[in-house]
Amino acid sequence: MDKLVISLGGSVFTDNPLRIGFIQKLAATVTDLRKNYQIGIVVGGGTLARSYINALRPEKVNDNVLDEIGIYATRMNALSFTSFLDNVNTKIPTTVNDAAEMISLYGCVVMGGTEPGHTTDTVAALLAERIGAGILINGTSVDGVYDSDPAKNRDAKKYSSLSYEDAIKKSIVSSIGAGPSVFMDLTSLVISKRSSIKIYVIRGDDINEYLNICSTGKTKGTTIG
Repeated sequence: MDKLVISLGGSVFTDNPLRIGFIQKLAATVTDLRKNYQIGIVVGGGTLARSYINALRPEKVNDNVLDEIGIYATRMNALSFTSFLDNVNTKIPTTVNDAAEMISLYGCVVMGGTEPGHTTDTVAALLAERIGAGILINGTSVDGVYDSDPAKNRDAKKYSSLSYEDAIKKSIVSSIGAGPSVFMDLTSLVISKRSSIKIYVIRGDDINEYLNICSTGKTKGTTIG
């Protein structure tokens, strides 16, 4: 059976606190995809994580502690999502290896972050590499990768495809504040490149995109690799 990893941005998943209607639709889509795929799902922290981090950062709370708080938020979101799926893990794995074992057991696993310094995109790439998944769908708040911030520039150009090398360059430029916001962090892109994992950057709440990618290999978003 083919293997697939979905990295779901927390901003797509949460909305003070959760986007229940979207979560229900995504759960139904995942259930459909499980007929043909073993699936790993990595959920971000979203508004839950930001609310705590934004409140604590002015108090000079250690960045490592803030990272840990963000990780707990991702795991809360992940556990919430498991409530909408059948025959899936009820304990959230804290390592990629544990998640891989659960995929072997259930055919599907939902997880959040793992350790400080690793974004959920990086966790998703590591999980895809670990289980031998050829596809990584990155569901974000934007419908692809642009040459500038589409929220600020109406003329921003969306890329239909990027090589790993070009995506890595754009991630580096974005991370130093010289370009649009980071679409995926550098580490996740490097991992995907070394293991030839094809990335699809899509608007995460466009349910049809998940089905379309898995059935046709095509997307309205951006393909990397």
